[in-house]
Amino acid sequence: MKTLFVEKKAMELRYERSCLLLYHAGKRVSSVPLAQLERIVVAPHVALSAGVLGLVAEKQVALLVLNTRYPDRTAILSGTMQGDIHRRLAQYQCHQDAAFRLHWSVLLVKLKIIRHCRLLTQLRLQRPDLRYPLTQSIEALEKIIAEMYNEQLITSLPHLRGKEGAAAALFFKAFTHVFPAALNFTGRNRRPPKDPVNVCLSLAYTLCYQESVNAIKTAGLDSALGCLHEPYYNRDSLACDLMEPLRPLVDKWVYQLFHQAVLGQEDFTIAESCLLHASGKQRFYEAFRLKAPAFRCLLRRYARYAAHIVSQHEQSLH
Repeated sequence: MKTLFVEKKAMELRYERSCLLLYHAGKRVSSVPLAQLERIVVAPHVALSAGVLGLVAEKQVALLVLNTRYPDRTAILSGTMQGDIHRRLAQYQCHQDAAFRLHWSVLLVKLKIIRHCRLLTQLRLQRPDLRYPLTQSIEALEKIIAEMYNEQLITSLPHLRGKEGAAAALFFKAFTHVFPAALNFTGRNRRPPKDPVNVCLSLAYTLCYQESVNAIKTAGLDSALGCLHEPYYNRDSLACDLMEPLRPLVDKWVYQLFHQAVLGQEDFTIAESCLLHASGKQRFYEAFRLKAPAFRCLLRRYARYAAHIVSQHEQSLH
């Protein structure tokens, strides 16, 4: 076991020695050695003591309090930062180098757009009835990609973010066509998400963001200091950076959840916001548990490569 999800009502986490104890309505239902866990994901109504937090931190297990209804109330507890302080000092130097930041930001955004273009191309093969709208977006994305191969045309980070935003709008304009009209998916929205597709996208992005934070800290970098994303209060900007090329893969996975009928309209309640029912959450989390190792592996590879680039930059300065 790597990830433990605890979200039933009346659940409580306690501890004994190096084990996590799970209680439901006051009765002990399970015991999990923390040595078997990399992370714990709990719903906001799950009860736990300060002692549990201390033990989780001691054992270097990440804890995510996931609040899907109020995303700003999501809380993350990670283990202590690993790695050499000199690597992080070099990372701070990299952040002061505008050319360095722009170069690596272009590569991240370019990879994201390429993957979105590939996804739409795959969907066009599956949905020949949607060939026209998908082809329109694919061709527009290909033009943006071609521009990004000439980095001299990208003059600044704000300019690059404008390109990224335009590409994202093109992608989601096409992506909405491949979902049933009953899902009412008309584009990306959040805080709160207003339709089933956006509920799943936001939830999956949040889970992968936590994976990104953990990967970065394991690599000995400061997760708050990125290239594409500016430092911002209570945000791990480097984790957001590494998430960008992963987003198309998450988008594809969410599409498959609905395409393969893992989830359907009946699993959601739509009012002012859209809520996923308990039975649907269980299937979502089970599907994510099976897919998470692939996402985690990729994010760890990105984080290790980022650490390598920072080390190379440090050597070039000496």
